[in-house]
Amino acid sequence: MGQILLFDIDGTLFDAEKFGKLTREEFLRILNIDEENLMRTIADYYSSLEASTDYNPREITVFMGEKYNIDPKLLDKLFWEEDKHYQESLFPETLSVLQQLSEKKTLGIFSQGLEDFQLHKLEASGIRDFFNKAFIFVRRRKSLEDATGDLPKGATVIDNNHQVVLKFSPVVNTKTIHSLEELITSAKG
Repeated sequence: MGQILLFDIDGTLFDAEKFGKLTREEFLRILNIDEENLMRTIADYYSSLEASTDYNPREITVFMGEKYNIDPKLLDKLFWEEDKHYQESLFPETLSVLQQLSEKKTLGIFSQGLEDFQLHKLEASGIRDFFNKAFIFVRRRKSLEDATGDLPKGATVIDNNHQVVLKFSPVVNTKTIHSLEELITSAKG
């Protein structure tokens, strides 16, 4: 087993903003409403959450279903039955970088959010098999004090959130990068 690299998902491997845009386009099509109305509804849903990491696709589809009098199961399909938007939302270099790194390193996940949704992103986007199941850690919030308790000693966390990098650098190795491709360059050096 090589060096362990633990990746964040959103903003590191997966473009959550692009996924949100693609999902909103589908909501507009299905609900047949204008974008301003949809954005207000999404804002209302988010205002009901304690933190953005509490986002739950099943809850937002129920929320929208009630507001627009539509069966939430029709909206659920966007999240749980259609993989196209997940695949389109990977950053362009994600697949090639994971392929190259997985040949010499042990890859895992250290991410936050709703666990079944985060794991579904890995599966639906086609990158799940790059990661060792023993090293997948999804927390509702990384900011909680016990979030790193069972992370492997010596692992390196790859995360786009500078606050996470600062917080966990005393506990695990952290690496600041601006592109996943920088990992390939540093792995060769």
